[in-house]
Amino acid sequence: MAAPLTPAAPGRPLTYLDGLRGLAALVVVAHHFAGFFYPTLLSGNPGTAHLGAGVESVLARSPLNLLIGGNFAVCLFFVLSGLVLSENFWQAGRAEVLYSQACRRYVRLMLPVTVAAVVALLLWAADAYRNTELAAVTGAARFGEFWGPLPGLKQIVHDLAVGIPLSGESSYNPVFWTLTLELFGSFLVFALLALFGHLRHRPVIYAVAILLLSGSGLNFYYVGFILGVWLNDRRHQRGVQFPMAPGAATVLLLAAVVAGSYPSPDLLPVESSFYDWLRPAWVGVERAQQFWHLVGAVLLLLAVLRLPRLQRVLSSRGLRKLGAMSFSLYLLHFPVLGSFASTVFLRLYPHLSYHASAALTALATLPVLALTSYAMYRLVDKSGIRLAQWLYDRFFRPTPAG
Repeated sequence: MAAPLTPAAPGRPLTYLDGLRGLAALVVVAHHFAGFFYPTLLSGNPGTAHLGAGVESVLARSPLNLLIGGNFAVCLFFVLSGLVLSENFWQAGRAEVLYSQACRRYVRLMLPVTVAAVVALLLWAADAYRNTELAAVTGAARFGEFWGPLPGLKQIVHDLAVGIPLSGESSYNPVFWTLTLELFGSFLVFALLALFGHLRHRPVIYAVAILLLSGSGLNFYYVGFILGVWLNDRRHQRGVQFPMAPGAATVLLLAAVVAGSYPSPDLLPVESSFYDWLRPAWVGVERAQQFWHLVGAVLLLLAVLRLPRLQRVLSSRGLRKLGAMSFSLYLLHFPVLGSFASTVFLRLYPHLSYHASAALTALATLPVLALTSYAMYRLVDKSGIRLAQWLYDRFFRPTPAG
C-alpha cells in the first residue's frame, strides 16, 4: 500500500519525458502521413497497396506498426499528462498547487487550439485542401472525406466557443477529438489528488476509479490519466521503487511494443492479425484496443523510468526542443498534410514515380511543419502559458492570510 504523502526531495528533472512526448508527436505525424499516401500500412487492405509483395499488409499486422501507431501515441500522451500534471503536487505535498494548475489549465490548452482551428478554417475558406483529389490517386478514401462543405458563420462561432473545447468537434481538424479528453482528464487528475492525494491507501482509490470508469458510459481513455498519477505516485514514494530484476526493463520495452502495436479495429480487422489472441470473446474490439494501448504506454514509461541511458538520450537538446513544440506540431500537422503536402504530391506525381513523389513530398513537408510548429510554439503556445499565469495572478490567486 502507498505511504502517507510527504513532500518529496527534489528529484531528477523530467526532461526526458519532454523528449518522449516529442517522439510520440512524430509518430502521430507518421501515422497520418501513412494514411494519406500509404493507406495499406494502416488498414492492411491489399487493394490500396503501393509496394509489391504484400509488404504494407505485413507491416500493418506486425509490431513494426508501432512506428506509425497514432492511437498508441495518443494513449501515451494521456498517461504522460497524468504523470506530469501530478508532479507539482507530489513535489510540494500541498493541494494549493492543484488550484493554481486548475485555474490556468483551460486557457493554457485552448488558446493554441483556437488558433489552430482558425488556421484550419482559413485554409478551408481559401479552398487550400486537396485531400479529396489526393485520395483518388493514393486510395486513401478515409482521408479524402475531411473538409466538405464549409459551415456557416453561426456554426463556426459555436464550434470555436463550445464544440471544439467541450465536445471535441473535429470537422476542422481531425486531431481535435482528443482535446476534450485532455481538458477533462486534466481536471480528473486535479480532483483525484485534491480529494485523495493525502490518503494512505491511494492505490485502492486508483483501482476503484479505474473500475468505475470501466463500467460507466465515460470514455475509457480517462483511465490513462489515472495510470499516470499512479506511476508518479510510485516514483515519489521514498524508499519504494519498481522492483525489477536485471534486464527486466528491456523485457518491459518489448512488452510495450507488443501491446502498443495492437491494431486499431476501425482500420484493420484484428481477427486477421497475430493480435487476435489478445482479445477475449467477451471484450469489444474498441475496448481491447484502448486497453492494450494504455497498457503499452504504462509499460513503456515503466521501462523509461528504470533506464538512465534511455533517459539521457530522451533528454538530448534536440528531443527536448521537439518536445517543447510537440503540442503545436500535433495541432498543425493534419491541415498541413491536407493542404501543402497534398498539393505538392499532386504536382509531382504526373512527372515522377509514386514513391519518388511521396518521398519528395515528405522532404518538402518536414521543414514546413518544423517552421510552423516552432512559430506557433513561440508566438501562441508560450503566450498561452503567460496569459494563463497573468489571469491567475490577476483574478484567482488567493489573498495571503493576515
